Amino acid sequence: MLIKTLFLSIAIITASLSAVNAQTPANDSLTAIVGKWAGTFEGASAGKFELVVNQDSSRKLTGQVVMLPDDGNRYPIDLKTVTWKNGQLSATYTDPTDGDEVSFMGNYTSPVIKGTWKSDEGQSTGTWQVSRMGR
Repeated sequence: MLIKTLFLSIAIITASLSAVNAQTPANDSLTAIVGKWAGTFEGASAGKFELVVNQDSSRKLTGQVVMLPDDGNRYPIDLKTVTWKNGQLSATYTDPTDGDEVSFMGNYTSPVIKGTWKSDEGQSTGTWQVSRMGR
């Protein structure tokens, strides 16, 4: 009898957890965004970059944009803000070359995030897209 009760309890807990997981969209989970991404941007300027999104112990998102010019150098820039909600990423950073704030927003549609960026108070705009670099 004890074994039947134990198996029944395990089955109920498993079913409950499955129902909770089914109600949480995968692209709303922080695990959908945390990691290293590689992509391109176009607009007033164009090029390649990497996006690194981290999560600290308090679940706060942090990260970097790493610009990848044709000269082979890497230029990491810390993100000032990073938010992730309902499958949408929004972030800002300060361009080290001219001090302008750059903001970008994108939607996650597996396996990519793509969206728009703007800087120079909206004077410069463009598009961007990234794909995950391994897990």
